[in-house]
Amino acid sequence: MVQDSVSIPLKRQTAYKIWLKEVHLAESKVDENSGFPYFSIAGKHIVRVNVIGSVIGSFYSGGYGSLIIDDGSAQVRVKVWGDDLSLIEGKNIGDFILVVGRLADYQDERYIRPEIIRSIHLDWALLRRLELIKEYGVPTKEEKVVLVKENSSVPEVEPSLAARERILNTIEKHEEVAEDILVEECKMSKDKVMVALYDLLKEGEIFSPKKGFYRLV
Repeated sequence: MVQDSVSIPLKRQTAYKIWLKEVHLAESKVDENSGFPYFSIAGKHIVRVNVIGSVIGSFYSGGYGSLIIDDGSAQVRVKVWGDDLSLIEGKNIGDFILVVGRLADYQDERYIRPEIIRSIHLDWALLRRLELIKEYGVPTKEEKVVLVKENSSVPEVEPSLAARERILNTIEKHEEVAEDILVEECKMSKDKVMVALYDLLKEGEIFSPKKGFYRLV
């Protein structure tokens, strides 16, 4: 282990309260300083969200599961894999839930990767609606995105797994690797690589001895 290298601490991103329709309308961008992806919503750089909706659909298959939530402005899928399946256990159609998690984009679908899911009372959902109307206005019905329920018997593979494996293999091969070389050798889009890279940094699997360079811990 390298003794004279210092990992760069990651600042925990604010979880913003938004309408679910903004998940689909947000523009995907990359921060010029950190190189990490974010979503631009109403002038805010958003990575994490704090949303409330009612459960209108659920799906389980192997090590994958999802909930579809609706807040009146749109529907969004909340996706979990592996141990995180416990987050959606006991959540039934008709329940109101609060979800705190990261926005993600995979195979042309925007979804939420949850960190926290809590059941709430209808009163809290109504209060949140008033908050959002005050800040963003009333959502129009024309903009509402309605999702198709999942019915595939084939479990969905976690999108970051392939990128994580390629990142770890590439860093191991080079010992220390620059970000641009990492993206090039992974042969995946920069957005997908940076999302997986962020997860590996957060989990302590890798560290950054200097800006734009990465090593295994």
